[in-house]
Amino acid sequence: MSLSDSIDNSIARCREQVKSLLSEYVVPSKSLETISAKGLLEKTEAKVVGMMSDVKEIFDLVSLIRPDATPLLLRDMMSIEKKLSSYIEVLKQDTINPTENTRIGLEQLRQTIAEVSEFVSRAEESSKSPDHTMSLVLDVVERSKSSGKIDALGGELKRVISERDYLKKRVEDVDYVLSSLRSEKATLEDALSQAVAQLQMAEEESKKWKQEALQNSLRGVEELLSQLKAQVESLRSENERLKLMVRLERARYFNLNKQSKEKTGT
Repeated sequence: MSLSDSIDNSIARCREQVKSLLSEYVVPSKSLETISAKGLLEKTEAKVVGMMSDVKEIFDLVSLIRPDATPLLLRDMMSIEKKLSSYIEVLKQDTINPTENTRIGLEQLRQTIAEVSEFVSRAEESSKSPDHTMSLVLDVVERSKSSGKIDALGGELKRVISERDYLKKRVEDVDYVLSSLRSEKATLEDALSQAVAQLQMAEEESKKWKQEALQNSLRGVEELLSQLKAQVESLRSENERLKLMVRLERARYFNLNKQSKEKTGT
């Protein structure tokens, strides 16, 4: 069987698994929510494990003929594997309300099946346009099977597989770095939010302090003006009193002078 036939068979088998899970557990999911989580696990575990096995086989086969598609297919495969592991773990949990875990598990299964369908379509599309170099190698392998020269290509295939494994490792490293960067970004955003909140509080306190300081200054000025007004009024009163005394003194002097003249005349 050629590699192309193997890919087609794996894709067909995986699609049958998807179709079976859809018809038996996703479409009638509402009616299945009443069964226990462990009961659902017993019914579906073998099928989801088989589906994951098909996904891995498709990945391995398509990666051979389309190395450039490996990063994207690997990311999809890892996401599917993570979701299926979570699905199984949820159904295995002992909870007070097992049917709630059943509902959550069915929703996870629905999402995972959607991802598997996308993965299979992407892998099938990639397999239809294999890498030119890999096509030549595989063609030589097929022709060499009948001539007994297959061993001569072992080193080349090992090299290709080694490069593929290296690429897988690099993708995992990149995903880890991206995850770390996302975590740092979240931490920085949280710190920035706290700093902005503290700055707003400081601005509010500053406005409040300035307002209170201004009010205190205005009260001080008003008190000073009041004191000055009182002093002015006091000075005015004293001035009027002095004027009155001057007038009285003048009148007294005038009278004394008048009396003196009258005595002299007599």
